Amino acid sequence: MSSLALHLGPLSVDGHKIFRSGVHWLCAQGEEVRANQVIGFCNISLQPSGLRLSGPPPFAEEQELQIAFAPRLPGRIFINSDLLRGGYLSMHSVETWNADDIVAHLETGVEVEQEGVGKVRLLMLAGRRMTGLADLQHAGLLPSWHGRSRGWWCDEGETPISLLSLGVCDAAGVVTGDKGAFLETFEAASQAAQMVYVPDHPIAYTTQLLLDQLSRTPAQYKAIAADIQAVLTEAAATSSPDDLVFAGTLLQALQRSPITDSYPIFSASGSVRLAPAEAILLSLVAEPQTILRHKKLGYHLNILRHYQTAAGPAIREWLGSAFEAVKRSLDDIRSDYEKLIDTVARTTGAKLVIINRMSTQGHEDISSYAPFDAPMSNTLANIAAKEMNLMLHDIAETRDIAIIDVDAIAAEIGGAEHLPDAVHQSGPMQAILRNEILRALEEIRTPLLSGAAA
Repeated sequence: MSSLALHLGPLSVDGHKIFRSGVHWLCAQGEEVRANQVIGFCNISLQPSGLRLSGPPPFAEEQELQIAFAPRLPGRIFINSDLLRGGYLSMHSVETWNADDIVAHLETGVEVEQEGVGKVRLLMLAGRRMTGLADLQHAGLLPSWHGRSRGWWCDEGETPISLLSLGVCDAAGVVTGDKGAFLETFEAASQAAQMVYVPDHPIAYTTQLLLDQLSRTPAQYKAIAADIQAVLTEAAATSSPDDLVFAGTLLQALQRSPITDSYPIFSASGSVRLAPAEAILLSLVAEPQTILRHKKLGYHLNILRHYQTAAGPAIREWLGSAFEAVKRSLDDIRSDYEKLIDTVARTTGAKLVIINRMSTQGHEDISSYAPFDAPMSNTLANIAAKEMNLMLHDIAETRDIAIIDVDAIAAEIGGAEHLPDAVHQSGPMQAILRNEILRALEEIRTPLLSGAAA
């Protein structure tokens, strides 16, 4: 056994000093930990190092900034309890970031040969709140209510590749993990990467919604905002705080396309802005057979049933009167996917990574399909799932996409146990899917690195 002092290591934001809070520990004294297992985190803040700022401050939109850290080798951890300040000093950033600070000692039986193992591996976290009032600093990793959260990791000189997750819950948990802070993905991925998550509320992203956002002009957004404002004004006597909150979050979601977002990051190498994500994670589960279309303005909405209840009476009445329900055939969904793939390829060059659907729960007991009208996919979920999966493979014949085959994985490990409702996975199944997604990400990274080298 050898004892290894674990240092924070260097971190730099151009033109700014980094301050950190006291450390929040996620492990116990003397606990056996894995390599890359996050053992603690701290909140950070940035203060200009000069008298004047040239341009807007970095991370102006992201009011949550944290750094988590993990040992690079497995072993028994002995934490530096002096870093646990307690009280407000564990929430507010009062200590200057010091690369030489020792966070813990690690007793390990692994031969310490490679350079740099004495520096902890850093996971940088940033959250863009739905509102500045959603301040939950006491709550732990990436607290508060976020319209977008992200985590990135890279060593000095590395540039992360980005995955943007726009799927519903079958994709979200795989990427964000049990604590919602990308810890499991960070532990599983040794290469530099950034994970970005945009939640499925108040809208769940379908291909049609994403196409709308990619083509929406500022004038069209102003028309949407004016329409919603008129709804609230005309219903002033019956509108409620729930209406106002729902309207605000809806406008935030409709204002910009997450596909074209770029991302400021910092690391030991300093600051850089990453281009829009190279990979976009979607889910077939998010594609409904019926979608709402605004009768006058023509844009689409897809609001999951359990989020519709968050709206107040004025917004619910508006959704019922201002929108029409539009049926989508399998050909319509396929056409939307192909348009989105082609549009994204032209706009950012990103590749779509798509999770397919579980096609059977294993307990269907239909002895004859004769009583069902065609197309049976309109009434039988298992038929609809099979047809959607086949459609996705047909698209892959002519378009460059990556398919994450949840259907095959469920069949192999047991869908009844690990995917009982055909949507929400167990922890072991999430781990398998996570590895499949990371494998797809590496296949996207390889030609990018080859192109950069050339």
